[in-house]
Amino acid sequence: MAFNITLQEHVPVIIGITVAICAFVLFAYRKLKSFNPLDEPKGIVLLCIMLVEWIDGMVADIVSEDYVDRMGPFVGTLAVYILLANYVGLLGFQNPTLNLSVTLAITLVAWVLFQATDIRYKGFGGYVKSYFEPVFLFVISNVFSVLAPLISMSMRLFGNILSGSIIMSLLYSATGALSANIFPFLGGLDPIGPLIGSILHLYFDLFSGFLQMYLYIMLVMVFTGTRVPEKATPTVQPTTEGE
Repeated sequence: MAFNITLQEHVPVIIGITVAICAFVLFAYRKLKSFNPLDEPKGIVLLCIMLVEWIDGMVADIVSEDYVDRMGPFVGTLAVYILLANYVGLLGFQNPTLNLSVTLAITLVAWVLFQATDIRYKGFGGYVKSYFEPVFLFVISNVFSVLAPLISMSMRLFGNILSGSIIMSLLYSATGALSANIFPFLGGLDPIGPLIGSILHLYFDLFSGFLQMYLYIMLVMVFTGTRVPEKATPTVQPTTEGE
């Protein structure tokens, strides 16, 4: 029996983005390790400082200052990955965020964080008990409410990126047909599409790509922040060295 294994076209791009992020982290680590704090930051060091301050500031304001060290690296990694995944389309590659399995996998990690935060403050018993509140009959609706962010966030990111891609495809199809009627002597070339498309790419690829990344990490922080009571003491205490 023969098995045919085919990779989706997004897989090499996903691997490439992952390798690029790892290479960037290693390069930035070497630069930061050799950086003199008394010197004026510039280049890659300045970029890293600006990124960390931006992410940590949002985590502190939306979630909690206690979560900056724990959640900042995760949110920063999400932001960089999603932004690169949205921008690789400008280089002629398929955006990984056009694949629902990619956005679902990313959201699954964030969803696990939401549940872990609930368990941290409610305890495992309190977490299970919350599924049956206020009465036992609400268990089905409570299960759906817990699963809702997993579905809505993954579909939202996927749908917004897909809609932009569809609009640009329809645009080029329309301008291609229009160019064939106006300039039949060009042999199928489309001089109108690049003129109009370059303007729309500024929105659908650059601005919208950044906007969708920003909204996604905001949702991750908001959903986590709603699970962190103000001045609350975790029910499940983290272990420390020496205990």
